[in-house]
Amino acid sequence: MNILENPWFFISLWMGGAFSAALFAIRLKIPVALAEILMGAVLSHFLGLSNPTEWMNFLSKLGATMLCFIAGTEIEPEYFKESWKKSMFSGLSSFLFPFFAIALFAHYLLHWKIAQCLIAGIALGTTSIAIIYTSLVERGIENSSLGKTLLSSCFITDFGSVLALGIFFTHWDLSSIIFGIIALIILWLFPKLLRFLLAFLKKSPVSEPEIKFVFFMLSLLGFLATMAKTEPVLPAFVLGILSANSFSTDRLLRRRLRAVAYSILTPFFFMKSGFHISLHALIFGFFPILLLTLIKTCFKLFGLFPYLILEKHSIKESLYGSLLATGGLTFGLIAAHYGIQNKILDREEYSIITIATLVSTLIPMLLAGLIVPKAIVIAEKKKEEVLLKKEIGEYEEEG
Repeated sequence: MNILENPWFFISLWMGGAFSAALFAIRLKIPVALAEILMGAVLSHFLGLSNPTEWMNFLSKLGATMLCFIAGTEIEPEYFKESWKKSMFSGLSSFLFPFFAIALFAHYLLHWKIAQCLIAGIALGTTSIAIIYTSLVERGIENSSLGKTLLSSCFITDFGSVLALGIFFTHWDLSSIIFGIIALIILWLFPKLLRFLLAFLKKSPVSEPEIKFVFFMLSLLGFLATMAKTEPVLPAFVLGILSANSFSTDRLLRRRLRAVAYSILTPFFFMKSGFHISLHALIFGFFPILLLTLIKTCFKLFGLFPYLILEKHSIKESLYGSLLATGGLTFGLIAAHYGIQNKILDREEYSIITIATLVSTLIPMLLAGLIVPKAIVIAEKKKEEVLLKKEIGEYEEEG
């Protein structure tokens, strides 16, 4: 028996790689997801793991579904209700401008087919609420005017990209419509059931039933989505949005769910995303990757920067926020992953899109870190002072 076919060896290799990637990300101050993708590419090329097993594919899909759900829960419900009309224009322009520009570039200059161009446009036209939210939390400005404006706008962008993937690549027929209607009924019931469950468990706490309930609903919606011949990520994202209110009032539940997702499931998605990256495409596809990155970055800035200026943010704050919103790691990889799994993209095309997604996420984030506005630095210092006072208070209580 080949040692690589032993599931215990493979899972130890996988989780060891995820652990090493986390340390690497902390050391270099880059997103963990990026480090996990690079680790997946290394494992693929040096250990001959370019053809993942069926259970790896399934865990990867489950990880992507969890990512979409968690991204949906990051929306601030009350703020979005107040600002969704204003955010609609900026969110749509932030998606549509790069989407059309990249699709046209891929079709006329790279000579890709229509389906491949659509995947490229969706993958590089989206953004990543998860990354933006994490960056804002690290700076202590998630509840500031800039933070709320960015999250609200990027929600529209993300929803547009997920919706586009569902519209363009769902094979509509009678069964799709029937299963879609059932999914809509479940989506409507879920927030009510979750609120009832959380209220009940305050009186009778047991072993993580909320997490099990979330996984049950995601699995059920995943089944209905596959029967409707579409991707589970769309209902998962909507489910996260509908349950955002419950998660915003129960921060502990959100942290526990993240702990399960980010420690076990999401590494399967991100590392497997690196499996299909071709070193040949990285070397010989340098100019297409560079051009796609430039097109995405320019049109993202063009779609969001003027809106932030109109919202009376300073030029530096607007540029900082626009650069953060340029990154599209989560949904970009999901779209590219969908393309190669369904044989829409070949390995070289997938590699070009994926590497362009990574580069167009990493470089703007590094640039954003270099131009942090003074107001954000002050907010960051205030957050550190609050945390320090809290730690001192806890220490004195223990003493």
